[in-house]
Amino acid sequence: MLFTDLSYQNFDWWHQEIDDAYQPGTNTLEGFDHEGLFKNKSINLGFTIGLSDYWNLTFSQLIADRCMEWNGGVFTGEEDYFDSDIHEIGDSKSVHHRSECSSTDFIDGNNTIAFGGYLGDANLNFKYLLYNQGKGPGSRVFIGGGLIIPSKATLTESPWVKTFYDHDNDPNTEDILTYSPHRHFYLSDGAYKISTEIQFFKKRIKKPVFWGGTFSINTPINKSDYGFKPSTRYELSLMALSGPLRHVESSMFMLSSIGLNFTMAYSGPSEWNGERTPNSEAILYIPGISFLFGSDIGTFGLNFQKGYEDYLQKSPDDIEETNKIYSISLSYRKVLDKYIDKLYWK
Repeated sequence: MLFTDLSYQNFDWWHQEIDDAYQPGTNTLEGFDHEGLFKNKSINLGFTIGLSDYWNLTFSQLIADRCMEWNGGVFTGEEDYFDSDIHEIGDSKSVHHRSECSSTDFIDGNNTIAFGGYLGDANLNFKYLLYNQGKGPGSRVFIGGGLIIPSKATLTESPWVKTFYDHDNDPNTEDILTYSPHRHFYLSDGAYKISTEIQFFKKRIKKPVFWGGTFSINTPINKSDYGFKPSTRYELSLMALSGPLRHVESSMFMLSSIGLNFTMAYSGPSEWNGERTPNSEAILYIPGISFLFGSDIGTFGLNFQKGYEDYLQKSPDDIEETNKIYSISLSYRKVLDKYIDKLYWK
């Protein structure tokens, strides 16, 4: 099977002001909240090969561009102002955020703070059919596991650490312990992870004709080359499909099902150089609705989601933060009537 998932996500985020953070090149503390839009455009390409009647192998590769639209204060030369306009790339009164994209490197002086690019993590996954009712109504159970392979588009230092920095660009004043310019987002966290999952689905005669869910765990097995240990992530995804709808079809497509889905995910605390990362522990809630279309060239899926991230605030270093998520994705699946003789056995 060949597949691709094209996704667009819009994150409407806000968090309270950061203490001890200076406006770049000045002796003035920021003194304002941070807000903006974070936009993620991605395509996930992959294929699945059946190794036997019970085992299959899936490989996928993420390609993405993630861009920040900073809606905070900016320097304009003659006049400084705050508004909700989208500002020029790199223009900001904050060392924490600015309008920029993950496709470019972020460099402060002679130091590369973040490596840019379009290539994200790759995923190698094996899945085993534990139980199968066969044709008709009944249950299907799968178990799986695999390896998540990081890319080089990652951060090289913690965005939360303070250093002695020339905050006012004046060589005649002493450097002070504060935040230097940095980036918070990236395509890859730079660490290998083990993924495990169990899937349960049930086919019925009555609506919903198909329902089930997946529980998965992604666990890092090392730190990045720069000292970052990502969160362990637990995710539960549930779905239900209506089944074929009568009289909703054209000469090219048929609306084969309408579905409801819900995802809840928990991310545990991450670490930079052995220190807990603020605001890394959170629970994500994402409900959605999907539409499946059948055609002669494959199956298409259209999915709309709106989610919310709840930061657990368990540490004094955590700050108040909100994050509303809007997502639309288009998927494509094509099962090929092909066999790889050297790989397949019964």
